[in-house]
Amino acid sequence: MSAYIPNPSLEPRVVLLALAEELGLPGESIGAHRLDKQLTQRLLDIARQGKRVVLCMDETQAMPLATLESVRLLTNLETEKRKLMQVVLFGQPELDRKLASASVRQLRQRITFQYTLKALARHEVADYVAHRLTVAGYSGAALFSDAALKAIHRASRGVPRLVNILAHKSLLLTYGEGARRAERRQVLAAVEDTPSARVPWWWWKAA
Repeated sequence: MSAYIPNPSLEPRVVLLALAEELGLPGESIGAHRLDKQLTQRLLDIARQGKRVVLCMDETQAMPLATLESVRLLTNLETEKRKLMQVVLFGQPELDRKLASASVRQLRQRITFQYTLKALARHEVADYVAHRLTVAGYSGAALFSDAALKAIHRASRGVPRLVNILAHKSLLLTYGEGARRAERRQVLAAVEDTPSARVPWWWWKAA
């Protein structure tokens, strides 16, 4: 069973209330102690069903240190055989610096696996764009030329969020011109409209 909290930049109690809601518990009008008890009981009930809760928290680089500590306390909950809940933290590089703080060293010591998502390579950008189009329901001819994909990779530096923005803007420009495939020209225009993707002129000259 999974629980997802997309914006954990909240105080500890609010995050616990969000978790309670994800697990189907009403917790708005109860105190902190009773909320903890209800969460523990709910997790035990789920464990008796042979299931395990996985809590996924996004954008955790914005999470206050006190909230990180409350998450650590949740990982203490366990039966004689296993933990009642596993926690997965997603965040920007700033999260590493936050976890390096001495005040959350106990949480850092509990991390059993970590992975850093690196920037996409040129061929990975092409695969990524194709996958996004497939998920969106598109199955026709290629919507981006090879030159356009190369330009997207160069301007985005392989950062998926920038790839999304540039691809979206390029397709809007292509549609507005009545064309059927985005070319390098549309990507360059998209780059000009995206400050975080702007690059030195000599990058394009060398492309």
